[in-house]
Amino acid sequence: MQRAPFTAIAQVYDAIMQDVPYDDWVAFALREATARGWRGGRVLDVGCGTGNATVPLVERGFEVVGLDASADMLAAARTKLPDVPFVLGDVRDAPLPGTFSLAVSVFDALNNLLGDGDLERAATHLRASLDPGGVLAFDVNTTRGLEALWETDVAEGWAGEVHYRWVHRWDAAVRRAVVDAWCASPHGTFVERHEERPYDPDELRSVLTAAGYARVDVVAYPDGRPASAAVPRVWVFAVAPGRAPVRTRGRTPA
Repeated sequence: MQRAPFTAIAQVYDAIMQDVPYDDWVAFALREATARGWRGGRVLDVGCGTGNATVPLVERGFEVVGLDASADMLAAARTKLPDVPFVLGDVRDAPLPGTFSLAVSVFDALNNLLGDGDLERAATHLRASLDPGGVLAFDVNTTRGLEALWETDVAEGWAGEVHYRWVHRWDAAVRRAVVDAWCASPHGTFVERHEERPYDPDELRSVLTAAGYARVDVVAYPDGRPASAAVPRVWVFAVAPGRAPVRTRGRTPA
């Protein structure tokens, strides 16, 4: 059965993604944000999905709010983290509760912004929700990364009781990666079609600067060195104008 993106997959997402290094990514994001003046405070988990990156943030003692456009993914997150507030909404314009010292998005969530100008709208909206000197941190796939997402263009296997077969193709005419994600589990069988748009370092610097950030760094994981378009996945650290206040809530890495 064909389903809309990020609906049925919420029931099997954590099983399939159990080996994804969310904790390592969060540690990297906190370390690099700290290197750019961040000193702790409230955190917004953008495109939080089922809360896999929210968990290590909460475990480190931060006050976290999750934001996602999928009600199904958020239902799973709320079950996992009943004490965390989650907001259902579009990253480009969702009303957010208060301001944040850090907005972080992991696992190429922002590659799902497909339209021209969508990333700038999202970045501008998030900047307005950041404290002075706050940091926006996120990773995205580049063109190099989406042209060949997997070595054979197929990811297939078992994750517990879940059998999955995800088929990737690159549409050069429109510069989009398309993944048909087929899954079979005790919950049923379905397929969802997911699309991602690549974002390369030069475009990222231009977009984030236009969105009003005072500093924009595009780096590679895990060493934090400046990244080129040859890197399949890059991280962006964009600092909002102003001076970051001293915070004490939550641990920051040494």
